[in-house]
Amino acid sequence: MTTRWTALAAALVLMGAPAAGADDEIHEKIDILTEEIRKLKERMAIPETAEELESFSGLGPAASKIYARDAGLSIGGYGEFFFAQPTGRDDAVRTADFLRFITYVGYKFSDRILMNTEIEFEHATTSSNYEGRAGSVSVEFSYMDFLLRDEFNVRAGNLLVPMGFVNRMHEPPFFRGNARPEVERRLIPTTWRELGAGVHGRAPGHLEYEAYVVNGFNAANFGANGVRDGRQKGGRVIWEDVGVVGAVDVQATEALRLGGSAYYGEADQNRDFDGRAVDATVRIVEGHAQVRYGGFEGRALVAGTSLGGAAALSRELSDDTTTVTVPKRQTGWYVEGAYDIAPWLAIPATTQLLAWVRYEDWN
Repeated sequence: MTTRWTALAAALVLMGAPAAGADDEIHEKIDILTEEIRKLKERMAIPETAEELESFSGLGPAASKIYARDAGLSIGGYGEFFFAQPTGRDDAVRTADFLRFITYVGYKFSDRILMNTEIEFEHATTSSNYEGRAGSVSVEFSYMDFLLRDEFNVRAGNLLVPMGFVNRMHEPPFFRGNARPEVERRLIPTTWRELGAGVHGRAPGHLEYEAYVVNGFNAANFGANGVRDGRQKGGRVIWEDVGVVGAVDVQATEALRLGGSAYYGEADQNRDFDGRAVDATVRIVEGHAQVRYGGFEGRALVAGTSLGGAAALSRELSDDTTTVTVPKRQTGWYVEGAYDIAPWLAIPATTQLLAWVRYEDWN
């Protein structure tokens, strides 16, 4: 549909174009017709083009939708539904879960200023379920972006921490499998967002970067899973300590993308643990690579964390009935590969059907 309208617009311009010497007039007509086609597409709900589905600053295509608009409101989203049929046990219970319903709301005030927000509903309701657990409603991110130039922009608000693949791009069609990689849940505590501000941009040489200052973790909530439960998520945070994070991604070749990130911050929030001040310094580093060639896509990621004062934290968080062991160090990695088998099955070229495999290890 888009191609047909574009061809018609070009034909109308050329039919009415005078001889050489009227280039400015022709370009003006093309601009006018392009704008009319854009408005017509919005009224007719024509599907997004490939350009409109691009990722911006590591976000998923739906989360990036506002960046493709000229101005005004943008709405997107996704949902995840799971059904589980256990095997091997007579007393096993079938379960189903509307795990996530996500709404993206963006507004572009001008070419330079926009707001982008993700609102998440988990497990369909905030009432308790058969397991005695309740769902939740969260603002996954909400920020103002000041787009100054390609190389340098300013962002502030409730920010996704730019680490790994999935923390920023967690829309289900754009990572492999029904579940997110455990390494990107346990070591990189996806979905990880904190309040803060910083800069991002695209430098020459196909390099993208992000750097932010954010509120630190709350070590009082650390546990056997490491730092995950210490995320403050933008809700009435304690901001006695800060963290800094930086990320770089580079498109090394047409097929190969490389990247890495590092986080450093204190987490004690000026609280004593085990009767004394503790240097609860959190360090997280990761490196990743992605290959796309023909119908093949491969990913690899390695990550490591370290936590100062882990022994003192463990003693403070334990009691007479419960022993909590906060890990001093964690390491993990995974590799995965996927291949598009849709062409073998005569499925339309606009559709992908990926066979995939993942192997991961962490401790």
